[in-house]
Amino acid sequence: MANQEFVLISALGQAEDKKYYIKDTKDEIYIIDQDMDIVVLDGINAKFLDKTKNCTIHMEGLKDSSITYYVLNSQSSKRCFDIHGELNVVEISISATEESLFIHLLNENAQANVKNLSILKEVSSTYTQRIDHKALSTYSNIKNVGVAMNGSNLVFDTTGKIDKGMSKSKCAQLSRGVVMDNISSITAKPILLIDEYDCFANHGASIGKMSDEDLFYLMSRGLTKKQAFLLILEGIVRPFIDSIPNEELKESMEKEIMARIGE
Repeated sequence: MANQEFVLISALGQAEDKKYYIKDTKDEIYIIDQDMDIVVLDGINAKFLDKTKNCTIHMEGLKDSSITYYVLNSQSSKRCFDIHGELNVVEISISATEESLFIHLLNENAQANVKNLSILKEVSSTYTQRIDHKALSTYSNIKNVGVAMNGSNLVFDTTGKIDKGMSKSKCAQLSRGVVMDNISSITAKPILLIDEYDCFANHGASIGKMSDEDLFYLMSRGLTKKQAFLLILEGIVRPFIDSIPNEELKESMEKEIMARIGE
């Protein structure tokens, strides 16, 4: 992936209606650093990096638009997306946060994919996520991955709703958690609200300590227990790190994550 350059979106200037309009497809990533109301116009591909704290973001993606939205160590912000095209959210956090994500799929074939990695040590975090299917043949997929250690508490509160009449829609949720000690916890609260028969919806959760069989296998190959732990955890977090589009950000995030899980 080519290294992406950044543009501060607030430098674009607001329109008379106090919104920021993305009118062209460019290689740059727009940085979000404050409360914002953003519109991505028809057919535009746009990438965003959100590093906000305690902010409120509203974004509308119009027909045939494609939005890629990175969230790196943001804290306690609220985000609402009205999507007519495609939305892909990738979030990585190693900080305490209380945040919410609301996505409305408003046009036929609109879709949203959310991938969230949270690695906590001595802190607590809650993620409230909701996707509403308000059009025919819409698609959503939420994948949460959590690692909790040293008395951390992590909650994934995830809701998917398919409205009546929104046939052929698909809604999927999956939460995976690794608890590193007896004083930490990860809780998944998967909720499906389905008012339509002709659709597909499922959810799943896998939370617990690291597999003894996996550890034993790696240790039988000559690794210490700590090395085996780190290798398995790196396999979990590596896809998230590799998705970061800027090499400097990727290296910084990787260093923080590996320092956290290596302690």
